[in-house]
Amino acid sequence: MRLRPPLRMSVTRRGEKEQRLGEFIGEYLGDAHHARPQPGSEILLIARSVESPVVKAIAAQAAEIAAAGYGLRLIVAQTDADSMPRGWALSDTVDVDCEVRWARKPRLIEAHEQLVLGPHTCWIGDSMRREPAKCDAYETYIDDCAKTTAAAILSFERLWQTSEPLLARTPLPPRDDEAASFSLARRH
Repeated sequence: MRLRPPLRMSVTRRGEKEQRLGEFIGEYLGDAHHARPQPGSEILLIARSVESPVVKAIAAQAAEIAAAGYGLRLIVAQTDADSMPRGWALSDTVDVDCEVRWARKPRLIEAHEQLVLGPHTCWIGDSMRREPAKCDAYETYIDDCAKTTAAAILSFERLWQTSEPLLARTPLPPRDDEAASFSLARRH
């Protein structure tokens, strides 16, 4: 019988959720910054809306995401596609490769929010039908489990293929002519 690493499962008060997620993301990015991620490394996120605590926690870490060399792909379940401002998620002063899609299918509201930081690290939150501002939240922090993270990546990629593009923000290439340019074509 194999022992599985323990999952950090908890019920979090709504006021603490964004702070705890920010600490989790910050710890991962601090470690990743020293490890030098592969080019094209991405953070994957499924959220109820851009007002979700997990999206706010990611937005607060924009400078660290850029410094660690990560891009961001985000799927939201609820949005007004016409009123989504260009710089809504990440600071306009920080260049982060960011792509956002809208999952229009009503069945998505039964899914859970999720954040994939790397091949062994992810977070799974409440189902998207629960209003995060009105109740405490269930969440699980996974620090070292490739199997759980692989399942989260698979569900993200399947949902990504059926979602409608909303926003693509590619950083401006560095001024140095020898630097590599960024392209979103690799994801389509």
